[in-house]
Amino acid sequence: MNQSPNFQQMNCFSISHYLKVLSIILFCIILILGSVQIFAQASKPYPIKEINNLSYYDDPAFDSERTQVNLIIPEGVESPPVFMWIGGGAWAYVDRHKEMDLCRALARQGILMVSVGHRLSPQLLGKTKVYEGVQYPAHVIDLAHAFRWVYDHADVYGYSKKNIFVGGYSSGAHLSAMLASNGKFLEDVGLSTEDIRAIVPVAGGFDIPHYRQSLIEEDSSYLENHINPVFGTTYEEQVAASPMTFIETFHTPMLLISESETYQYTTLFEQALKDLGRDNFQVLNCHNETHNSLWTKLSKQNDCIYRDYILAYIKSMDAMKIPEK
Repeated sequence: MNQSPNFQQMNCFSISHYLKVLSIILFCIILILGSVQIFAQASKPYPIKEINNLSYYDDPAFDSERTQVNLIIPEGVESPPVFMWIGGGAWAYVDRHKEMDLCRALARQGILMVSVGHRLSPQLLGKTKVYEGVQYPAHVIDLAHAFRWVYDHADVYGYSKKNIFVGGYSSGAHLSAMLASNGKFLEDVGLSTEDIRAIVPVAGGFDIPHYRQSLIEEDSSYLENHINPVFGTTYEEQVAASPMTFIETFHTPMLLISESETYQYTTLFEQALKDLGRDNFQVLNCHNETHNSLWTKLSKQNDCIYRDYILAYIKSMDAMKIPEK
């Protein structure tokens, strides 16, 4: 890119004025140094340990290879922040193992990463089709159980229950926002949206009727091969699957990231939050990237400024420790 992306800092956390000032100071230091990369590379990368294929359901009826997590643990970090990451794939092609490059890169910088899978919708977009699958809200129900598992294993793996972040790419971005906006899903597992430290949805859609209309204007086959199998055929079902529907009760801090192909979806969500007077979110618009190129750079590029922004955001939030009850 010709210049650093626009990174908007806004603060409205339910914490003391001192901690707000601390957050501002941290980001000012980063900007004065001239690059977020300096912040990310300030220390030598940590060695990492991987523990794969851990089931998060106690109920064997829901336990499968898809409903498991991979842990990537930075060794030598005391009480690291935890980032539960949901891969993209149109709610139908998600593979937590394909997200491991990104997870390893962030873990080497001191973040305990959880690459999480979930049940999948029918796979109808390619030449090879799989007609069996689940419909929303099964995906986010799985993720609520995954979050509960992460919450319950804080003592086992040495992190704080107060410092669990959730994010995802594409369909994973939508699901991370859904988990944080509709409190029902976490309430059903005995938690609340307040147990999420912050979310980082990347390149997602947050208003499913708008997403539907945009896609079918491009290609009408998306309706039968994608939208209806994932979200249902009715407008009411698609509204219920939209984080935008629950925006008035959405208060979780957020770093919202888009690229050129999902900017239209992200800007709707951003403007709706602004209209409500919210300012506890930050926005990074990567206008020079496509949907594929942003994921590739986040996952594969050695020095990725977008990944460093995510790292800087999580570490700045981590600096504002929330005391354990």
